[in-house]
Amino acid sequence: MTTEVEQKLYKFMFPVSERKVFIEGEDKKLIPFPDYKALAREDNGRLISILSDSYKVVSNSEIIKPLMEQLHLLDNKWYIDQTHSFVTDQRMRLQVTFPDILINDGQSDIALSLFLHNSYNNSEGIRLYFGGIRFICGNGQIYGRVLAKLYRKHTKGIQLGNLKEQVEQTFDQIPAIRDRIAMLQTLTVNKAMTETIEKNLGKKISAYVKQQKKAENMWVLYNYLTYYISHMIDVRLRAAYQLRISRIFQL
Repeated sequence: MTTEVEQKLYKFMFPVSERKVFIEGEDKKLIPFPDYKALAREDNGRLISILSDSYKVVSNSEIIKPLMEQLHLLDNKWYIDQTHSFVTDQRMRLQVTFPDILINDGQSDIALSLFLHNSYNNSEGIRLYFGGIRFICGNGQIYGRVLAKLYRKHTKGIQLGNLKEQVEQTFDQIPAIRDRIAMLQTLTVNKAMTETIEKNLGKKISAYVKQQKKAENMWVLYNYLTYYISHMIDVRLRAAYQLRISRIFQL
């Protein structure tokens, strides 16, 4: 009998293998194609990507299993959060939420979340961010300016480090996040910010904001944006937008 966690992780852990790449010559004979390799799923044989031979493949299981081991050592409660998690043959994002590590903005509790990324097509390296999930509406947030993050290229070994220590350090930074939220609640939305939103997030998102009740402060604007991204942007594209918002609002 598998646990609930194992059931949720099963789709992320499909086996992958490296295979040689061949091209068809003039006489239709197959010729090895040097300096490249193919990556395929072992369970169904489906081709995932063609990569440089120097690219070090790090499987999802190689980073998820150590993460799970460290999570089980924590005193804090946690769960696999499917709100902003996804997996395809090429990429994955896994969200883990800590329901007892909370920030309150005066309207809703925001629980600390961890986001783990990996790819099999060289679209991104191995990333780990801390952020939040706003319980009242499921808005996903990344605190890339305030909290620690990890990035590793696939040409290097991956060490997640001491997660217990990282979570404790993150917990210590919650007052800084609260202070930043409180400051955003005192700042009015000016023309420069409106232009920044359109320039960095696009006209469609900017038009959505203009359709809402006028944001009385920057925090309200932030939540308009995180709501749109969390509910109207494909889950595979959300992280990029969430990171841009993190930079814009210095969270």
